[in-house]
Amino acid sequence: MSIYAAWIAIVLDSASGVEHTSKFTLLAEGLLQEFAIFLKVFLEGIAILTVASALILTLRKIFHLWRRDRVLQETIRLELGVVLALALEFLLAADIVGTAISPSWDAVAKLAAITGIRTFLNFFLQRYSGFRC
Repeated sequence: MSIYAAWIAIVLDSASGVEHTSKFTLLAEGLLQEFAIFLKVFLEGIAILTVASALILTLRKIFHLWRRDRVLQETIRLELGVVLALALEFLLAADIVGTAISPSWDAVAKLAAITGIRTFLNFFLQRYSGFRC
């Protein structure tokens, strides 16, 4: 049953005095699922925009510093790694929201993989660069 159909059924049944608890619960659940899907897509979009903007800025820095200084190239690489870790944070949040509305073993496995990758990446970024993630 769609959200709108549930809403119309609640309104129509209100005139006849029928108990609305189950229909109201269905409506609330449907609205929550719609919001969770919207939030998941929004968080994934933020992650994509984060990676795209970091890529553009990193390429611009690389072209300006082409073969000038090896230390600056290493710094640019580590800065890109930090931004990628931030994008992984947004993807992790999106997967948590997605797992909350439709938990399946595939979703849980994906969530565990992203969490592991993020932890691994942040560990080495902190260890070799002094950045705090």
